[in-house]
Amino acid sequence: MDTADPSWTGPPDAAIADADAPVGALSPLWPPDAAPDLAALARRAAQFAEKSSGPGTRAAYGSAWRAYSAWCAGLGAAPLSGDPGLIALYLTKRAGDGLAVSSLNVARAAIRSAHRLAGVPLDLADPRLALVMEGISRSQAGRPRRQAAAAVPDLLRRLLAALPAPNTPPAAAPALAARHRAMLLLGFGAALRRSELVALRLGDVTVVEGRGLSVVVRQSKTDQHGKGRTLAVWANRTDPDFCPLAAYERWMEFRRQAADWTPPLQAPGAPALPASAWQAEPPLFCGITPSGGLTGTPMADKIVARLLKQAALLAGLDPARFAGHSLRRGLLTAAGDLQLPLIDLMRQSRHRSVATALTYVEAGDAWRNNITGPVFSGGTATS
Repeated sequence: MDTADPSWTGPPDAAIADADAPVGALSPLWPPDAAPDLAALARRAAQFAEKSSGPGTRAAYGSAWRAYSAWCAGLGAAPLSGDPGLIALYLTKRAGDGLAVSSLNVARAAIRSAHRLAGVPLDLADPRLALVMEGISRSQAGRPRRQAAAAVPDLLRRLLAALPAPNTPPAAAPALAARHRAMLLLGFGAALRRSELVALRLGDVTVVEGRGLSVVVRQSKTDQHGKGRTLAVWANRTDPDFCPLAAYERWMEFRRQAADWTPPLQAPGAPALPASAWQAEPPLFCGITPSGGLTGTPMADKIVARLLKQAALLAGLDPARFAGHSLRRGLLTAAGDLQLPLIDLMRQSRHRSVATALTYVEAGDAWRNNITGPVFSGGTATS
C-alpha cells in the first residue's frame, strides 16, 4: 500500500489489509474530506511512522507479518482481531515448525506493531498468550543456540584465498576479486554487520596516512537514530594480501571506473560541482556485470552471507557454519583470544551490553587460568 495515497481506507483491518505490505505501512490518519493541510500532514505522519524502526527491523517484521497473515487467511480468521488466543495458537504452530524463541519473539513483535498501527488493542500479557510463550521458552531451554562460525584470521585467509570462484566470467574476475577482498577485510576489521557493510558510501571510508582507514558507520542496530560512529582500522603493511587498506585501494581502482564516478549534469553556465559534493554518496560496494562493468547500484545485505558461504565451500569448509555475522564475530573472537581489553573490543563492536560482548571472549577465558590444569598436573601452571 502506498502511504502517499490520500484515499481513506475504512475500518482498522484495512490499515494493513495487504499481506504483502511491510509492517509499518500506515493508512493515512485522516479521512479525505478533511482540510487539505490536515490530509497532507496525515500522509506525512504515516511516512514518519514507517521510519520509526530501522530497515532491517521493518524487513523482519514484514516477513513475519506476511507469514501470520497467510496462516490467518487459511483459517478464515482476521489477522487484526486483537485476540491473544489466536496469536497463541499461531506461535504454537510455528514452534512446532522448529522456529526458535528468538524468531517467535520477532513474530510476536511484528503482530503487536501491526495492531498498534491499525489502532486495534492487543494485550500480549494475556495469560492465554503469556503462558504459552513461557512454556515454549522452557521447552527450548536445552536447545543449543546456533552461532555463525567466527572468521578468525586463519580462517579468513583461507576464505580470501578461495575467491573468486573458478566459474567466474574472466572479464569480471579482476573486479570481483578486488570487491570480495575489500568487503571481507573491511567487514572484519570494522566488525561490521552485513547491513552496515553494504550501506557504506564512498565518503564513509577515508585513508589516514601512516595508519589505515577511517570508517564511518552512519546507522546501525544499536544506533537507529543515525548519530554515527567513526571506527579506525589499521593497515597491515607487513602482509599486503591481508591488509584492509591495500584491499580498499585495489577496489577503488575499479570503483572509479563506474558510470557514477562522473560529475552530474549541470545547467549551462552553472559552476562545476566539487568532487566532495557528488562522490560521497554513491555506494562503496556495487554490482558488477559479467563483462566486468560496475553498475553503481547498491547491493543487498544477503550478498555478504552468500559470499562467505561460497568462499567457505571453495575453501573446503562447511558453508552452513558461515553467515554474514562471521566477519564481525571473527574480529571480536580474535581480540578476545589475544586478551585485549574489553572496553577496546566494545569500542570497535559498538556493543552497549557488556554481557553480550563477553560472549566473544568467554570461550577463550574458559581455558586461561583454569583451576583444573594445575590440579591435574600437580601444581604445574598451564597456559
